[in-house]
Amino acid sequence: MGWFWGKNSQDDPAKALDDDLKQFLKEQQPRPYVPADPPVEQPKPQEKAELNPKPPAAVADPSLSPEDKPLPEASLFQDGRYKHIWKSYVPQNDIAAATSTPVERVLSARKERNQSIHKAALENCAFEEEMQQICFKGGNLSSRVRGRMTMCHEETKAFNRCYQLQAKFLQALGYMTSATSSAEDEEKIQMHADKLYHRMMDYEAEAEDAKRNDQPIPPLSSLFNPNRPAPTIEQMALPKAMEDKMKKPLHDYPPHERELAARAALQEARLTDLYAEDLFKYSVSMNEDRKARQTWLTRIFGEPIGKFLIPDPPKDPNIKPYSLKELEREIWEDENFSTTTPKENNGSGLVTKTGKRG
Repeated sequence: MGWFWGKNSQDDPAKALDDDLKQFLKEQQPRPYVPADPPVEQPKPQEKAELNPKPPAAVADPSLSPEDKPLPEASLFQDGRYKHIWKSYVPQNDIAAATSTPVERVLSARKERNQSIHKAALENCAFEEEMQQICFKGGNLSSRVRGRMTMCHEETKAFNRCYQLQAKFLQALGYMTSATSSAEDEEKIQMHADKLYHRMMDYEAEAEDAKRNDQPIPPLSSLFNPNRPAPTIEQMALPKAMEDKMKKPLHDYPPHERELAARAALQEARLTDLYAEDLFKYSVSMNEDRKARQTWLTRIFGEPIGKFLIPDPPKDPNIKPYSLKELEREIWEDENFSTTTPKENNGSGLVTKTGKRG
């Protein structure tokens, strides 16, 4: 009973083991835990910029040869590697600016703006889209069967109407019409469009509730300035040339949507005028070339054949019998809707003292 009276050093079971086996067992023992060093505090972004200042971007000198020009910012190896490959590199924006005509630039700008409005309207209608998807795919079996039988008519109708009105609000507020506005400014316009849409939905709910309870319909206020009454249809009378471009006449819209439709039509007409300024110089030079070719053909084949092959240029289509500034002044006679330049206001009604939307 040696274990009761204590351990005897002579009875050590590892004493009879070989020295190599003892060394092996010693190496297999787990190492003692050593706590790690505390993490080193990383410098802040401003301190990083001070410690490692970024060299200013080098501007390529046109007089330099391709081998002597600095590497472009698109190169991942600013130390000079693969410089022989990057010597002929030209940014895509520079290629588009040099090769595209004003007509192509206008068409591209319109396409990009329509895509941006589509994306922003879908983001503002995320709740309505989710309710439509839940109707089709969510719920129990009876709910899914009902959704398939009715094709989720109510949810789809609410989503489509939300998308159409949100897109029209974005158009009326001048979304993506200025090249100098920042992403923050465009986001503010998107949020303001969503706010005006829900204000319209609240008014529709109040009007429906008043009709059900045989009560007078609440008075209609301006969508863009609730502190003033909505303009009448006589005040919003648009020129026939502008109203013909709308999907339907102004009097066919519900009373609470007429101001939105008129404002969107004015904003689209203003944007068309901005594009027309970009096309004016191009059309002038094109007409001069047309006249030169017509003169050459007339001198060789005679005037009838020359004008038949190359007819006279059309009259200037930019001359309009109305003024956008005068129309806006007559419809929205308010300091919040004062007529300013498109770069200052863009028709959004979100103008600060500095001329930026806020």
